[in-house]
Order: sequence, then C-alpha cells, then structure tokens
Amino acid sequence: MYKILLAITVVSLIIMVGGVTAPAQQTGSGEVDMVAAKATFESYCSKCHDVGRALGKKKDQAGWEKTVTRMSGYHKRFGARIPEEDRNTIIKYLVEVAGK
Repeated sequence: MYKILLAITVVSLIIMVGGVTAPAQQTGSGEVDMVAAKATFESYCSKCHDVGRALGKKKDQAGWEKTVTRMSGYHKRFGARIPEEDRNTIIKYLVEVAGK
C-alpha cells in the first residue's frame, strides 16, 4: 500500500511541476551554458532526491553517463521522460562540477 501511495504522490508531483524544461543553450564555442545546465540538472534530479546527493559523488564521463541513463529510466516510469538533449546537458554539467 505504501509503494502505491508513494508512486501516486510522485506522479502527481511530476504532473504538477511539469517534466519539461528549456534545454541548456550552447555557447558559440560549443560549450554548455553552465547556469542553464545547472537549472536543467536541478529540475530533473531534485524530483526524486536532494541534488547534493549527486554533487557529493565524483565520477568520470563514463560513470556519469551510466548514472544519468539509469536515473532517466526511473523518470520514464513516472511519466517524466528526460529528453536526450537534457540528459547530455546533465552529464556535461556533472562532469564539470563533480568529475574525477
């Protein structure tokens, strides 16, 4: 019963907050705008847990790709799919601020 209530609560919150954010813009040199990337990261990742949890880890590019891909699968279950462009932005952000 608890799991059902939790799932309903999470889905309701996702619907209320919305699962879509504006994608982070790239600068002229192809780099990601870190302010927009941080907002993208926070908008998705804070729906399930405190963002400090991710920022407390140190992973390389491959590690963050694996983690973000796995976490985006959880979002799909609750109806808030993370678009590929946003996943890539989140990965770039995490590599920059919490990379090895």
